[in-house]
Amino acid sequence: MIIYDIVVLVSVMNCLFCKINSGDISSLSLYNDDYINVIMDTNPQSNGHILIIPKKHITDFTEIDDETLIRINKTIKMMKDKIYKSLHPVGLRFIINYGACQVVKHYHLHLIPQYETNEIKPIETIYEIIKKIMWFLNPWFLF
Repeated sequence: MIIYDIVVLVSVMNCLFCKINSGDISSLSLYNDDYINVIMDTNPQSNGHILIIPKKHITDFTEIDDETLIRINKTIKMMKDKIYKSLHPVGLRFIINYGACQVVKHYHLHLIPQYETNEIKPIETIYEIIKKIMWFLNPWFLF
């Protein structure tokens, strides 16, 4: 049991998303609560490509608990509304990578808007557009 705990601790200490969640690495965060962090993807496939990341280190979807899964799904619905109102996509893709496809070994969900054309703008520009609509819809919303 002690060896397992050490392996988990080392994994968390080296985890990119754990470092982002703790503030050790900066990110463009759109939403943040005690359980979830929503950030802009730094290598977006389209405008508004975001990552929904649990704060708790969960390696992949096979380890996720029901409480966290419910919170992630509520966040998906909330962010879908914000993205549709701010960027006007024609659709969304939800992607969860697993196994060899999962580059960062911390569960995260990609929410990727789809458009008629895909002219990618700087993520800072898209971040400001989404943030503005989030504030407009709820001025007490904390970022």
